[in-house]
Amino acid sequence: MPAAGEGLIDCHMLAGRIHQTVSCAYPLKIISPTAARCTLADGTRTSLVPAVSYILSYGGGIVHGDQIRVRVRVATKCALLLLTQGSTKVYRSRGKQPVSCLPNLNPALDSNQTFQTMELTVNDGAFLCLLPDPVTCFEGAKYNQRQWIKMHKGGSLVLLDWMTSGRMSRGERWAFDKYFSVNCVTIVSGDKERLAVRDALLLGPECGPRLESLDAFAYLLILGPHVAHIADTFRSDHKQNRIRPFERTHSSVQWSVSEVCAFDVLGVAVRASSSSTEDLKLWIQSKLDGVCLVVGDSAWSMYCNA
Repeated sequence: MPAAGEGLIDCHMLAGRIHQTVSCAYPLKIISPTAARCTLADGTRTSLVPAVSYILSYGGGIVHGDQIRVRVRVATKCALLLLTQGSTKVYRSRGKQPVSCLPNLNPALDSNQTFQTMELTVNDGAFLCLLPDPVTCFEGAKYNQRQWIKMHKGGSLVLLDWMTSGRMSRGERWAFDKYFSVNCVTIVSGDKERLAVRDALLLGPECGPRLESLDAFAYLLILGPHVAHIADTFRSDHKQNRIRPFERTHSSVQWSVSEVCAFDVLGVAVRASSSSTEDLKLWIQSKLDGVCLVVGDSAWSMYCNA
């Protein structure tokens, strides 16, 4: 049995069929619906077999003191689409640990804050697509997120990490105490492992006045051969329309592109911001539409229709 707040997803092939081994413990919940394999226009099927998992929490949010840890492994020939249902709400931090709170499983972590850790492994010839809804921190919340990805050469990755300024419908903009997110990607080739990406974002209430009208930020990472066509689209669109370092398009969205390369694994890192969460969501969906060719219509529709 996993410890409180821990989850495991192991996606692998068995006897020619895709299987997911899933385990989780309160307050974490994982749902894995069935996705049909994609048939291309020429009648052939995609080289990867798709699977979908939703990572959820009871009540739709993370409360003060929660420590969520999810480990994911995607084996060769598998394409796993990881989703959530609705934005991840982070509730306010209390002055002291409540009696009913789960025990602190890691004394090194401050029990007065909220932690979410993802440990992801992508094997050679596999594809992982992590497309959560945005994180929304309530007033007084303290949120820490760490995502560690180990990708073998020949694997592919799409990773989305994004957040909003808060509960704008209640007048909360940049009212949380802390938002800290780190994304680290290492590439494995043989017996060597090299850091390809390390990106960190730290925001607090003091950032609000400097961010003007911006209310949503996104970090998007696209790596590997299965999504090379998506990375190429970002490059060509940015090059064609670039007038200054940040290109304004799709109403309020501003975005920029950076190249990523390690062990000859090529890709792009995209940073985008907007004054409208909905505009940014639609922009992300339109830019990532090519993922449909990898995971198929059945799996992709679960993301687009969420």
